Amino acid sequence: MNSHLVVVTPIYKKDISKDEHLSIKSSLLHLKAYDKVIIAPNKFMNDEEFLMIWKNYGYKIVFFNDKHFVSAEAYNKFMMNKEFYKVFEKYEYMLMYQLDVLVFSDSLDYWMSKQIDYVGAPWIIEDEDGKRFQGAGNGGLSLRNIQTFIKVLESKKLFDKKDKFTRLPLNSKFRNICILWILLRYNLSRNLVSLYRVLYNGQEDRFWAFYATFFVKDFKVATVKESLLFAFERYPEFCFEQNGHVLPFGVHAWERYNPLFWEKYQVVASK
Repeated sequence: MNSHLVVVTPIYKKDISKDEHLSIKSSLLHLKAYDKVIIAPNKFMNDEEFLMIWKNYGYKIVFFNDKHFVSAEAYNKFMMNKEFYKVFEKYEYMLMYQLDVLVFSDSLDYWMSKQIDYVGAPWIIEDEDGKRFQGAGNGGLSLRNIQTFIKVLESKKLFDKKDKFTRLPLNSKFRNICILWILLRYNLSRNLVSLYRVLYNGQEDRFWAFYATFFVKDFKVATVKESLLFAFERYPEFCFEQNGHVLPFGVHAWERYNPLFWEKYQVVASK
């Protein structure tokens, strides 16, 4: 097994759909070289059927408090909790692999060699001017540098650069930006990330993509061009065109966003 990386899949229910089974098969086929772990609520700890399902797949199980799995908001907070990442700190990288993910190869050595702290599919918005990218870092299929994530969550400093604010997406929640400004303005010396994590109102992947760099100045997020090689999510046909007609390492939410595209390229031909 490759000791540098662990594949982590969050689970909150016992039943597995056909599409989720396909996602598991994809992981088992292409990611043989890595430890695979599911994170699950404590309520399944003594459920023999649940334990047998994942034992048969060959996954290890790490249980956490049920409260982290009750809602999307709770999950987002959990993914910004240093205690979660410390459980896996014997590894260098974590591949977050939700059960609406497919991967098409094992190129993870390449991605780890780039020494990027965070990479996920690019975000795309569409309006009257057409489609355009709005940063990168969707968390459903994402590579995370565990030690750097812990550094962010233990940071007691803020790094103030005007260009960091200009890089925030236009639809960033005003509250999140105001809190950052207040912390910078009054130069608070307590554990700023702990305070900000409590007050932050938004998705965890956007925190890592846009806000983490305020707390660790050299936190490195993949560019849109790099992220297109890593993963697609929305508008896969547009991503494919922008990526020079090359498929990425993987896809998040393939069954939600134009599944016909993926069937066309025969990556979901067998369920």
